[in-house]
Amino acid sequence: MSRSLLIAALLFISTPALAGKIAIVDFQRALAETKDGQAAQKRLEDGMSSRRAQLENQRQDLEKLYKDYESRKLILNDEARRAAEQDIVSRQRKLEADAYRFEQEMQQEYVEIVSDLDARMRELSAKIAKEKGYELVLDQTAVVYSGGETVDMTADLIRRYNGQ
Repeated sequence: MSRSLLIAALLFISTPALAGKIAIVDFQRALAETKDGQAAQKRLEDGMSSRRAQLENQRQDLEKLYKDYESRKLILNDEARRAAEQDIVSRQRKLEADAYRFEQEMQQEYVEIVSDLDARMRELSAKIAKEKGYELVLDQTAVVYSGGETVDMTADLIRRYNGQ
């Protein structure tokens, strides 16, 4: 009985601390809808398209080489066949390594761009929260359920960020 009374008392005492206004922000949406976020996305896509084209050319060259090998392998001597196979394997490994390196570079560039934008948005979110009297601001991705008075301040953040 006393344990139930203690738990009820703790809940009653802690409830006022959570009674403040709570806001949520969808930072992913904000990144996608701000001018800087859209410019960053375009910059990433432009950089990726030229690199993807290079990788596609490598892949096509490898495919041609393999088809050529397949059409000639019966007339090649053992030494020429081994050399052609080694060349194909070598080029395949290079293509895979280049594709992996490209993926890593794009991820690194994305992290650098997003980190800067995210930091500025979080700073502006804190400023908006203080101005509007929010006690707590949560990232939308971390919210499982929100009931009561929860305000989505994403649109306000996007508008204010773009107005800077």
